[in-house]
Amino acid sequence: MARTRLIVDTDPGMDDAVALLTAFGSPDETDVRMITTVGGNVPVSLCTANALRLCELANRRDVKVHEGCPKALLQPSNAVFHIHGNSGLGNASLPEPTLAAARGHAVPAIIEAIRNSTEKVTIAGLAPLTNIALALTMAPDISENIQAIVAMGGSFHGGNITPYATYNFHSDPHAVHIVLNCGAPVVMMSLEVARQLRPDPAWLANLAGADRPAGQFVSELWRGSPLCFNDASVILYILDPALFQCEDIRVEIEMNDVVRLGQIRRIQGEHNVRFASAVDREGAFRRIDAALRYSRSADSDARPDVSLLSRSERDGLP
Repeated sequence: MARTRLIVDTDPGMDDAVALLTAFGSPDETDVRMITTVGGNVPVSLCTANALRLCELANRRDVKVHEGCPKALLQPSNAVFHIHGNSGLGNASLPEPTLAAARGHAVPAIIEAIRNSTEKVTIAGLAPLTNIALALTMAPDISENIQAIVAMGGSFHGGNITPYATYNFHSDPHAVHIVLNCGAPVVMMSLEVARQLRPDPAWLANLAGADRPAGQFVSELWRGSPLCFNDASVILYILDPALFQCEDIRVEIEMNDVVRLGQIRRIQGEHNVRFASAVDREGAFRRIDAALRYSRSADSDARPDVSLLSRSERDGLP
C-alpha cells in the first residue's frame, strides 16, 4: 500500500504533539514531508520551536519545519496559554531544539511542495487554517494535486472556545471559508469526535511503562490533564478512515456575527465536506498506542524525496 504524502500544518499545542508523534510513529502508512506552523494555541515562534523539539524526539531530523503566519487573516491572535501552558507543551519538558527552522515562509513552501509532488498530497490541518487558505488563494491550481485537507474543527453541538464555535474555526473563520470552497476534498474532524478521545489513566500508565520516548513524553504531557487528543483524530482518519462515522454534507461558516463567529451550519446543496461525527474509540487508542511505541533509530535513512524539494535544494543534494 502506498504511503500517504503528508504536510502537517500545526500549532503545537499538547494535542498537536500527540498527532505529530502518531504520524511519525506510523511510517508504513504516512510519509511526513513537511511541517508548517501557524500562530494558534501559542505564538508562532513557540509553535515552531515545539515542532522542532518533536522532530528531534521522534528522530525525524529530516523533516523540514517552515514557520508561517503569526495570526489569522482578519482576526487578532488568540493564544490559549491557560490550556496548553506557557510553553505550549503543558507541564512536560523537552530540551531546546538543536534543529533550526527551514528557510522560507510556510505558505510558498506549501505551494511549491504540492506543485512539485509527483503524487497527490494530503494536508493535516491541526490549527487555524490560515496558512492553507493563503496557499490556496495565492495558487488555486494546487487544489488539483491535493488528495484531501483533513481539518480539526467544527461542531453541531456546541463549541469549546465559545458556546457556538470550536477553537480552530473561531480563530480564523475566513480561512475556513476559503478552504471549504477551494475545490479539493475536505474532511472535518468534529468536536463530537474529539470528545470521544480522552485517554484514561490506566492507558496512560501502561504507555509510560513502554520504555519508548514518544510514549513516555505523552504520558508525562497528560499527567493530570483533562484534555482530549483532539488533533490526533486528524492523523487517525488519514491512517484509517474506517474508524470514523462520516457523512457527506454542505456546510457554511459564520464570519460576520461576533457572537456566533466560527459556527458551522448545515445548508442545502452539493456537499463540500465529509463530516466525521463518531469514532471507534477502542480502535483509535490501539492505533495511537502502537504509533507511540514505535522507535525510529537515529541512523535510519533520512534522505529526502527530491520531488518535494526546490531546484536549489535538489542541486545541493550529494
